[in-house]
Amino acid sequence: MSNVYTGLAYSKINLHLDVLNRMENGYHNVESIMQSVSLCDKLSLTVDELPNDSECVIEIVANNSKIPNDKTNLVYKCAKKLLDYTEIRAKKCIFTIEKNIPIAAGMAGGSSDGACAMKLLNSALGNLLSYDELCKIGAQVGADIPFCLTGGTCICKGIGEKITPINSFKDIYLVSAIDYSSVSTPVAFSMLDEKFGTDCTSSKNIENMVNAIENNDISAVASLLYNKFEEVIIPTNENVQKIKDIMIDSGALGALMSGSGPSVFGIFMDENSQKNAYEALKNCSINAFLCKTI
Repeated sequence: MSNVYTGLAYSKINLHLDVLNRMENGYHNVESIMQSVSLCDKLSLTVDELPNDSECVIEIVANNSKIPNDKTNLVYKCAKKLLDYTEIRAKKCIFTIEKNIPIAAGMAGGSSDGACAMKLLNSALGNLLSYDELCKIGAQVGADIPFCLTGGTCICKGIGEKITPINSFKDIYLVSAIDYSSVSTPVAFSMLDEKFGTDCTSSKNIENMVNAIENNDISAVASLLYNKFEEVIIPTNENVQKIKDIMIDSGALGALMSGSGPSVFGIFMDENSQKNAYEALKNCSINAFLCKTI
């Protein structure tokens, strides 16, 4: 009989995102505060036994035709890395993805799916691996995966893999919205390099945001929102600013692009203003989601 494991893969936003110097390996050092958000994908894993001399088989089924079902999918990559690390054989792993997080939106949908897949697979294998081991394996696949394994509210440094949890900034009303005209993350980093050079230091004080979060000061957090990518993305994508303006005009305390975009989130003091912004965005034919920090 097959064993089935299920889990939720939560999206993320960046309350603070500063891109620093580019390293010799081509990656950039960052200073970020990442926050888990209730908008999520749903994953299930079915595990079957294969003959003892068999190699493991990984299959992916998704409800969205834009999601690859081959080796390029982060779920596949994470599962393969984990199986290779444990030297497990003779397993057939079928991952089913119910996609709700917008694709290529700067909300770590793919990374979150990969992290969730690792948790499910580790559970199926009897929790062979520790959290630290999962993070080590996940970081080899994607910089956001260690955060997605951790969740909550975290300071993320290095390429994003150095995680420090802080007091959770949970149950805050959000609206997330996207117009789907995205710029790839590598291109966005190249745009920053062209504008600011490759040897940048911190341009914003992250400690002010940390203090605001730990005091649960929603207004202060909203006033301190920062994403360096906005400085190169907004001039090339007028819809990002349009979405921000609609949110602010509808009662958002603050609005910011997440990651390298193009999704934008707004922070709201109450449910009424959250719903007003949601309706205003929908009236402009903009894809929007009601959600909360978790």
